Amino acid sequence: MAKNTRFMNPATESSSSADVQKELGTKSVSLFSTISGSLAGRACLIMAQENAAKIAGVMMGGMTPPGQLDNAQLQTLKDSLSPILGTVTAQIGMKLGGTMSGSPPEIALVNSGRDLQLPDDNSLVKTSLSLNIDGVGSFKVYYVVSLSMANSILDIQKGGGQKQQQQSGGMNVNMQPNMGMGGGQGSVGIKGVNFPSLATAGAGPGQTNLNLLMDVQMALTVELGRTKMYIKDILGLGEGSIIELDKLAGEPVDLLVNGKLIAKGEVVVIDENFGVRVTDIVSPTDRLKGEK
Repeated sequence: MAKNTRFMNPATESSSSADVQKELGTKSVSLFSTISGSLAGRACLIMAQENAAKIAGVMMGGMTPPGQLDNAQLQTLKDSLSPILGTVTAQIGMKLGGTMSGSPPEIALVNSGRDLQLPDDNSLVKTSLSLNIDGVGSFKVYYVVSLSMANSILDIQKGGGQKQQQQSGGMNVNMQPNMGMGGGQGSVGIKGVNFPSLATAGAGPGQTNLNLLMDVQMALTVELGRTKMYIKDILGLGEGSIIELDKLAGEPVDLLVNGKLIAKGEVVVIDENFGVRVTDIVSPTDRLKGEK
């Protein structure tokens, strides 16, 4: 039931609070959190109610058809999307060499501009992104912070030497419904929030930018196996239930980076933790075949 998702094609622009309210202030859903620490302000994640209903339906196992959002769907959205705000906040704090924390996110149906719960600033920075969910589709979402907060982030980032430009490839997310049947995966994991551009301007700077990639974190997942179940069987799960996967006992497990198979290995125990011993690196040719 886990869904691999990815934020793609970020496009950032400055805008007034009134313009954002006019553009996004009807039939939307707003998830917002107050940030404190090295930087302070409010961050909002906004999407259309129609898209929110579709995502909630997927996260609830496809049991709820798209339509008017009810309390159960809003709670599912809040539980599924809240870690995104929390992880982005923590990543920004680490980039700035400080600590940042956010209040527990709140979610609200938006039928007027005031319902958006925007940052208390007339000048805002709005980033539009495509939220791609495997097997479901692509949805437009908006991440909004105050202009003063965005400028503070950029000023510190410029200390690294490059002017900021929104051209990063995106960030991976693993979304899973709240049914407690994960095969060792958490509800949501996000890695690789990149603010500076890594586009090269020539042979010399290109090598420098390539070196910068060495410190970018990638999400590595060990997949024990997969299976498909009928909704009636999922609803019948309880303590002690056994789920049969599509891999045989002793068969190598898959190692995936950002959802792409790169190696196979065997499970080992290191002290009190599980680990994986790599037994085979997947060749580039096999990787390309897997993409088809």
